[in-house]
Amino acid sequence: MKRSLLLTLMGILSGCGYTFQGGGSVLPSDIKRISIPQVQNNTTESGLSSVMTEALRDQFERFGVLTVVDDASEADAVLRAKIVRVNRESRTGTSRTDTALQFDTVLTIAAELQKVSGAMLWRDNSISVSRAFGTTSGSVVTSSSDFASGGLSASDLGALENREIARGQEQEALQMLAEQAARQVYDEAVAPDF
Repeated sequence: MKRSLLLTLMGILSGCGYTFQGGGSVLPSDIKRISIPQVQNNTTESGLSSVMTEALRDQFERFGVLTVVDDASEADAVLRAKIVRVNRESRTGTSRTDTALQFDTVLTIAAELQKVSGAMLWRDNSISVSRAFGTTSGSVVTSSSDFASGGLSASDLGALENREIARGQEQEALQMLAEQAARQVYDEAVAPDF
């Protein structure tokens, strides 16, 4: 009885096209190896190019659908990406001191996946992801999972100036934005639609 129920459930799920992330690819079957050169950075954010490049490589290596190679001559396709802009907008503030308590950071990238023969496989020129971060010790949510996964503890915040807190929170936000953008690139370029 359990076996027939399990087989029926598996048949229904496979019939609707459901697959687990990383379990397939929309790319042609001859695309097995991909090269991801250094991401171009059109912003003034130093170091963001390396962070974005690593996030993309990690995301594409994670599921084993494609093999990431360093040398483009060994690749079947090349993923090129560039950071178009990083925008910051004040989310909340205090009117008494005219201080921003929280910022929204928006990262916009453009990416394309192209066969080494020249045929375009996928392109998206406006991938935007956003994240909020606190700029003062009073605006950092120390109970959040984002804060808990970072390198600071709640007791560390008291010893830091607001400028140090804001910069640290912003760097963590940029890291998370790079990972989020890399996930979106992978989902759009490789992962099958459900």
